[in-house]
Amino acid sequence: MTTPELIHQYKTTCNKLKKIQRVLIKRFGPSLSDVTEEFGTLANSFNEAFQPDYAALCYIGQSKCEKLIGNEMGEVEALLRAARSFRSAHAKQERVRAENISSEYHEGAFRCYTQALSRLPDKSVIGAAIIRELKEINPSVELTSDFSSPCHRIWDLEQSAEDSLRARDYVAAFEKLSEIYDDVTERKCEALYREVMDRIEVSRLLLLCLLQLPPSVRYDHKFLERYSSITDGASPAEHGQLPEDLVFLLQSLVVSCQTKDIESLISVRDELCQRPELTSSQQTLLKEVISKYSK
Repeated sequence: MTTPELIHQYKTTCNKLKKIQRVLIKRFGPSLSDVTEEFGTLANSFNEAFQPDYAALCYIGQSKCEKLIGNEMGEVEALLRAARSFRSAHAKQERVRAENISSEYHEGAFRCYTQALSRLPDKSVIGAAIIRELKEINPSVELTSDFSSPCHRIWDLEQSAEDSLRARDYVAAFEKLSEIYDDVTERKCEALYREVMDRIEVSRLLLLCLLQLPPSVRYDHKFLERYSSITDGASPAEHGQLPEDLVFLLQSLVVSCQTKDIESLISVRDELCQRPELTSSQQTLLKEVISKYSK
């Protein structure tokens, strides 16, 4: 079926939904389950035709049908599909045209997300996940969830730390990463979050090198002390599960910063830049450290 034919079928299905909404005695109107299925089939067809904007409209129609049926979770799922399709339409727009990009698709996604949230209880895990997705298109939105989970809290704090790094608020970023460290160690569940702990270990170390906080102010001064001397072998108890050769490079970085040995610092930088463990944010922090000490 061509795109014009799909659009015609979409309009026909929308008219069926309008008839259902108008008819007082439902048995005299079109079948609600058939219309719901038609919207779902059309959405799949529009997706296959690379028309996510129309797919989003079909999912919205499907959500209205689910609401009439009284299926709240079906309505929420359809609204989420609509929101994600609108985001796909925005991404397609960005790929095709670099200038004059409309915000209408993100606005459509925002409306679908907020409508889905209104159908869920505050402490819902799905609600927390929706807020997470919503903040990807609108980071400044003041929505929070009462759902409490270590992994959701860690994700939120890491995202908040990333926002602080982009804003060059390094103290705030360090505090948020330290909060993750404290949460995990207090719960004694380091083994469950080993990858997270290793990641924030490197980020916190780079931030301390950059901030140069005095011992009286510096959070957990023993953390930096563990990297203040170069050893041949790294103790797993001291450095988590970081590879020994990475620990050695980080120790070299700290010592080079403390002695202001620019030549050694650049040499360590060149080696660290090759490490696959470093994230893009950590690579940026490393450049900031070199820039600071090279002045």
